[in-house]
Amino acid sequence: MNYKQFSQLLKRDGYCWHCGIDDNTLIIQHRSNKGFGGSKKLDNAANLIILCSAFNNLIESDAKAAGMAIRYGWKLSRYDRAIDKPVYNIVDNNWYFLTDDFCRQVVIE
Repeated sequence: MNYKQFSQLLKRDGYCWHCGIDDNTLIIQHRSNKGFGGSKKLDNAANLIILCSAFNNLIESDAKAAGMAIRYGWKLSRYDRAIDKPVYNIVDNNWYFLTDDFCRQVVIE
């Protein structure tokens, strides 16, 4: 992930999908984990969202937060394709499909 890609994510998301904070604690959350060594394939924009570092850490250490992240599409199983799985934005109360060109589309029900 380079600076240009991070800037594009910030432009798309603008704030933490969980709490809405927009300060210097924002970091990238891989919806499908990269694992040790990681795969560059998982650095596609549909697999990335912006979260605050506090909630990102909580996802990894707290079962309740991890469950919430799974329910809202912030975390996916490694078998899920991020482009096919909607993600919930708590702040604006919408579900979105994310695209690999740094766009998001509201899920219409």
